[in-house]
Amino acid sequence: MTFWLGEVPSQTLGAVSCALLFFMMLLTFVDVAGRYVFSSPLPAAYEIISLTMPGIIFCALPFVSHHESHVTIDLLDSFLTPALKRWQGAFANLFAAIALGFIAYRLYALSQDHMRFRQVTHEMFLSLWPFSFAMAVLCAIATLAFVANAWAYLTNGKIRISDGGVTLT
Repeated sequence: MTFWLGEVPSQTLGAVSCALLFFMMLLTFVDVAGRYVFSSPLPAAYEIISLTMPGIIFCALPFVSHHESHVTIDLLDSFLTPALKRWQGAFANLFAAIALGFIAYRLYALSQDHMRFRQVTHEMFLSLWPFSFAMAVLCAIATLAFVANAWAYLTNGKIRISDGGVTLT
């Protein structure tokens, strides 16, 4: 169950994020080559890249959250007992879940405003609400990943991978 609800979606979103990054790199290359070689840049390349960047970030966010691959500072880890490390992990994940839950809520409200006022991009006239709504959904998925991580810490099921090997915290 954890594999299908945790690993498969996070791996899929990680692959989508990598594909978007490759697309953005290719688009930038073609735009720069067109600008300097043919004196004709791609029209709306800046706008497409501006829409691709949040896609990369928000697709990778659930993957990074699920695997706890985000940047951490472990100043206190050597001083804490395994029980306190477990509580620390649960607290940190719950705090991150609350913060991301708020961001997901605000992105959802933004998507509602984009839809209500029919806001579009400047050059291609694409509706903005699908992009902000997708970011809200992906942020909500990352929130659920943090909640699942906190639950795993509280129920002694979280395994932390560190430089020193695999330890149950």
